[in-house]
Amino acid sequence: MRSPNRFAIRNELAAPLLLNIEPEGVHFALGNEEEVSVIDEFVSHPVTVICNKSEDGHLIISIWPGDGRMRVEKEGVDVFDLL
Repeated sequence: MRSPNRFAIRNELAAPLLLNIEPEGVHFALGNEEEVSVIDEFVSHPVTVICNKSEDGHLIISIWPGDGRMRVEKEGVDVFDLL
């Protein structure tokens, strides 16, 4: 049975925040005060969120799917459709 999980990532930084959506390795920049929703339907292992910095010091949030389906949306639109 799938378990639903939904959470938001909001950029409160003055600088853009880089989202790295895996396993595709797609990068999506999130501007100041912008937000995305992560919708995850997993069986036993949910999404993993990893925070790190790029070589030039910018914050990167990597989103790795668990064992189910995952979508990342901005204002109800899949971010893959916005690229």
